[in-house]
Amino acid sequence: MTRPHRRTATGNALALSACLLMTWMAFVCPAASAMDAAPAASRYFDLPAQPLDAALVAFGEATGYSVLVSSELAAGRMAAPVRGDYTPVEALQRLLAGTQLGVRFSGRNAFTLLALADDLAAAPAAPAPLPAAPGLPAYAAVLQRSLTRALCRLHPDAFGRYRLAFQLWLDERGRVRDVHVLEPSGVAQRDRAVLQRLRSLLMDGAPPAGLPQPLTILLTPRPDPAADCAPYLSLAGAP
Repeated sequence: MTRPHRRTATGNALALSACLLMTWMAFVCPAASAMDAAPAASRYFDLPAQPLDAALVAFGEATGYSVLVSSELAAGRMAAPVRGDYTPVEALQRLLAGTQLGVRFSGRNAFTLLALADDLAAAPAAPAPLPAAPGLPAYAAVLQRSLTRALCRLHPDAFGRYRLAFQLWLDERGRVRDVHVLEPSGVAQRDRAVLQRLRSLLMDGAPPAGLPQPLTILLTPRPDPAADCAPYLSLAGAP
């Protein structure tokens, strides 16, 4: 049984993240360290202790960061409260304190969460990328590319300009076998069109064996959606 996430961030939330839990991924770019991925400026955070999935959504709303994490990995974990002036990376480290999860950045404002070994979990988090792990992080670029292309071509003038949260279940080939809305965008006709498109979507590659599902995706406004879609809209006739 699923339920909508409650919004808990304060202030104006421009973008997201994807919550994830897959929060919406930033567009394909080389892996970057957390130091490179995070803006240097600090900002005020007021996030209460709460279930991790809700905390990640709130963090994404407050910062515009995207997070990709399986619902299974986040289930049952509580985020620590974050109150005060921090950079996004510092706030994220505090939020994850005690969860035994670490951060791996896959783009400038996009990251995945990974389970840490007990000895690593006991050590203070540092703003540096973790070693690659099999499963969801390795599959993130495939999901990102496939979803971005499909939604850009569906609504080129709307993609990246609305908020929508949904869960996906994939079969062994990477085809969507089920999709469920967690948080509608507020435009019912658009939501129906997105769901219809997703129900027939085949990802660019098969998911890794044992990929935890469902994958929860949160789409939120992007800084430059036209640029995000440009590579896909220029390929006339491509699938």
